[in-house]
Amino acid sequence: MAGKALATASWGTWAAQRGTMAGLWLRRLTWAGLYLLLLVMAVAFLFPFYTMIVGSFMNRAAIFSLNPNLWPNPLIVTNYAELFRVMPFHRYLFNSFMLAAGQMIGALFFCSLAGFTFAKRRFPGREVLFIFVLVTMMFPYQSTLIPWYLLMSKLGWLDTFLPLWIPWWASAFGIFLMRQYMVSSVPDELVEAATMDGCTLFGIYWRVVLPISIPGLTVLGILKFVNAWNDFLYSLLVFTGQITRTAPLALALFLGSEYLVPRFNLLFAGSVLATLPLIIVFFTFQRRLMEGILGGAIKG
Repeated sequence: MAGKALATASWGTWAAQRGTMAGLWLRRLTWAGLYLLLLVMAVAFLFPFYTMIVGSFMNRAAIFSLNPNLWPNPLIVTNYAELFRVMPFHRYLFNSFMLAAGQMIGALFFCSLAGFTFAKRRFPGREVLFIFVLVTMMFPYQSTLIPWYLLMSKLGWLDTFLPLWIPWWASAFGIFLMRQYMVSSVPDELVEAATMDGCTLFGIYWRVVLPISIPGLTVLGILKFVNAWNDFLYSLLVFTGQITRTAPLALALFLGSEYLVPRFNLLFAGSVLATLPLIIVFFTFQRRLMEGILGGAIKG
């Protein structure tokens, strides 16, 4: 009887161990399949960037060769110098930076100020006004493109940065983003304590709310910078002179009607230079960006 019980216990132990090993191998296969899927997706997303970088070191014959070249042969290092020779691309990069930096700085100030007002101040009609701000996000930008252009023309702002700075300094999305972040991350007790200590309203915003809202400001700043840097349609309408063009606009016109035969090797080189600042900005503020997202920057 004891031997039968011992055999039963041994069988149960073996079955449990076998089930544990099967579960362990199943989890390992699941994670291996997941990592393999992520690797395939990463290669699919990164391959166009790799092609762009490699193409910037090729000549036109190698780019249009029937045999695909995964590595430049021969290696042409003069494409970048040729790009700056045929067009003032350094000026276009500077214009893109001025456009993106000016739009980002203004949006950080005005959107955070409006977000603070909607989040922490009580005044008649606050909810109605905030709903009106949200409603403006529902309109397609194509419906406002012509009135916006006519207004900018009447103000005499064409061929300047003002049309792409001032209207974007208080965007509905930026106000909504900062309001939601401040509601979830800035305690009302802290604002009340600063008020009792005699701090002015702007002082509360500047000394108390803004330091706490840095992760949310980082999210908004990166989104604004990238959006302004990549802008094409509004820049095409505003910048009528050659010297005021931005890098994306110059590359699009370089590919289009201004040259009979597009020089794709120079286009690739310009695309690399136009993409590099965005990569630097992302990796520089990556930690702050993740803090802003995980800390409630897009919470309701």
